[in-house]
Amino acid sequence: MGNLPTKQRRVAVFSVLSFLVVFCSAPTSGEVDVLDVGIVLTMDEREVIHNGRILLGGGRILAVGRQSEIGLPDPMRHHWSYPNSVAFPGGVDLHSHVQTGGWGDINDMVHPDNPELRVLDTVVPWNPLYQDASAGGVTTVNAIPGSGTNMGGAGVLLKVKPGNVVEDLILRQPGSVKVAQGYNPERSTDLGGTRMGMWWMLRHYLNRAEAVSEAGMTDQHPELSSIAGIFDRHHPFLVHTAGARDTYGTVRMFQLEAGVPVVVSHGSFHGYMAAEAIAETGASLNLGPRNFEYNRSGNGSFVGLMQAYEAGGNTNLSVQTDAPVIPEEEFIYQATLAERLGCSTWEALESINSDPAQQILISDRVGRILPGLEADIVVKAGQPLDPRTPVELVLVDGKTAYDIKGGQRY
Repeated sequence: MGNLPTKQRRVAVFSVLSFLVVFCSAPTSGEVDVLDVGIVLTMDEREVIHNGRILLGGGRILAVGRQSEIGLPDPMRHHWSYPNSVAFPGGVDLHSHVQTGGWGDINDMVHPDNPELRVLDTVVPWNPLYQDASAGGVTTVNAIPGSGTNMGGAGVLLKVKPGNVVEDLILRQPGSVKVAQGYNPERSTDLGGTRMGMWWMLRHYLNRAEAVSEAGMTDQHPELSSIAGIFDRHHPFLVHTAGARDTYGTVRMFQLEAGVPVVVSHGSFHGYMAAEAIAETGASLNLGPRNFEYNRSGNGSFVGLMQAYEAGGNTNLSVQTDAPVIPEEEFIYQATLAERLGCSTWEALESINSDPAQQILISDRVGRILPGLEADIVVKAGQPLDPRTPVELVLVDGKTAYDIKGGQRY
């Protein structure tokens, strides 16, 4: 094996490890499922596996590799075969508001800052909009409050799968804390009518929560617990922000000053004009739903948002829908539009699964097709970003959430 090229050595070692994983770690004999496809995009180091085979068990990925390298387990429970299709990790949308099945229950606007509120209490499991999302290849959403106030409360990370009890769908609670910094939360006749007031309040909460976290007194201050959890690196802020001033201002306040994990969400309205400065910080950018700058340049061209940030040196990029602004089922096609407007193909592909999973601090669970991660997998009849080909199968935790054979929903 030592004389093999590096890639072949990886495959050989991987095959041995796959054998051990399947036959030593599978739940019990006969509980292993097999998914065979034409191509697997693992989204790990941009790896492409032709004639791919994925073994699943106990809700997790047990092995992935070429069919010639991984034998069929005997016995096996289920064998899916899509020889002309592509498998890739399920979509992870970090900015979604359809947890109630529509627009309701997303803003409580009595106080300008509400970190003690939580979206979890509003979730309608497997509502029709989530069923549509599943048919579009979305397997995880960060369900969050709206941007009607400066700090809307705690969001929740949910698996998009059938279920009647919300606790069965939770990937993490809280998933994030929602903040809005400009272009929505400004309030008249109240503190927060200007950025001076809003940003003072945010720094005030940051300072209080940091002190609570350092003192280990989160239980005694439930109104600050969701923010204190950010200082403990349990979850990040997700911040609605736009324009060059506010987009960089978000990075400055949360990442550079407070030193906490933050996802910069939207970044539109010429926010890309600060792209190079933002790239120096390595910030997590969650772009959309507006995917291009409306103002045309002197030669009549549009500016693609993802392309502009990528050209500025940013590589930590994800797309989002702000659903229902963009229907949740069109999540993957936000990356399609980004590619159409100049973003590189691999960056666009990573923007729907591996990058958002890393940004929201769940890359150890989802976002790639690797042994040990949760089995959230999409099978599509063609290239993932091609709008002409439908999603054929969606697995969440190794179980079928959507199957086109039961009727095409999207």
